[in-house]
Amino acid sequence: MTLRLSLAKNDPLRTTFSCPERAIHYTSDTVTLNQPFCGSKATTTVRKNVVGQSLHVGIIEWPANPNDRPAVIVGSRTIEMIKTGLYTSPEKFQVVHGEWYEWQIRESRAQLVPLKVARSQACIATFVTTLTQALFKRKVSAALLIAPEAVHILDDIVISFIYFESRWREREHARSRSWDSGYAAGTTL
Repeated sequence: MTLRLSLAKNDPLRTTFSCPERAIHYTSDTVTLNQPFCGSKATTTVRKNVVGQSLHVGIIEWPANPNDRPAVIVGSRTIEMIKTGLYTSPEKFQVVHGEWYEWQIRESRAQLVPLKVARSQACIATFVTTLTQALFKRKVSAALLIAPEAVHILDDIVISFIYFESRWREREHARSRSWDSGYAAGTTL
């Protein structure tokens, strides 16, 4: 049965991932430090609640320089997120047991696929959002769906997802800003 980790907020940097049926509970929190003359540096800390005890499972250190790569740490090991496309967003990484996986964007959704099998195989994790509207209220719900065969690497999935989804949103936001400014500049000619 697919594991559904529901996000309390549609912001992977500051939310709770929960599955009450299995008593799984992750929290992510991001703290930003403004450094004079260097810009702002942020740190995302990920914790897991196990039987009422909060355990530190990972950290993402976001550098002040946007050209530097963030450090992604799961447990006590650093995982290297390797960009696999020149202009596209896929990134691969190696989990604790040595297998390689790749986060990709398919149909505007983040999906995690194993690299040791054919690329056409179904993904093992997918991020889904649902928009519901009732009268004047709009509600966006978000969840990370994880296949049963991937539960053994759950910490790796959650932390790499936070990293990947945040970077993808940042790139999309930058792309829309550049398009908007180009469009606005073009209209004044």
